[in-house]
Amino acid sequence: MIPPSRVWRRAAATLLVLLLGSERAARPADADVGAMLRELGRAGATVATLQARFVQEKHVAIVHDVLRSAGTFLLDKKIGVVWTVAEPEPARIVIRKDGVFVNGKRVNGVARVAGGEGADYSPLPILEGLNEIFAGISEQTTRDFEVARIADERFRLKPRSAALGAWLSALEITLDAKTGTPAQVRIEEPGGDSTDITFSDLVVNPELGDAAFAP
Repeated sequence: MIPPSRVWRRAAATLLVLLLGSERAARPADADVGAMLRELGRAGATVATLQARFVQEKHVAIVHDVLRSAGTFLLDKKIGVVWTVAEPEPARIVIRKDGVFVNGKRVNGVARVAGGEGADYSPLPILEGLNEIFAGISEQTTRDFEVARIADERFRLKPRSAALGAWLSALEITLDAKTGTPAQVRIEEPGGDSTDITFSDLVVNPELGDAAFAP
């Protein structure tokens, strides 16, 4: 069983989302990219809440292993996000401005989930400050990331700060052509691990209510 310390890196508490380890060329955030980010920002401003299903695959480089989880995702820009994991181990992870909660209990850094040997870690990355990334990207994204466009709806984000770069190498985001919200997110870590999250059955601006984000 893979130790939790090798599987999940400690996420920066101040952060909730494109070379894939190769020499693939990516265009810099030029005027065209800036114009697109402004357009995406305008579209994203109309999104207040999201609901979707997700499948996540965590690729552990050191052992060539893949850890898969699946469930549902909720987002409210004013409150935070909820990951409800259905498999492999049921878990509810709530990331709000006032903290991170796993199965109703407040946690710090990496979430721990009870459930037997090897199941004491969250199957999801706790990216507290990247909540906005899961709602889409805009000009504001360039404050924290260098943004390059590598395909029509595909962007690579590299962190600007050394603090963020210590645990996050890059994000690769593929946007849904209709909604402008992320359809796929790839999280690359300095140690070679990576996480792929794919969203489906996306609903934009569903009525959720505060109760949906209760710890």
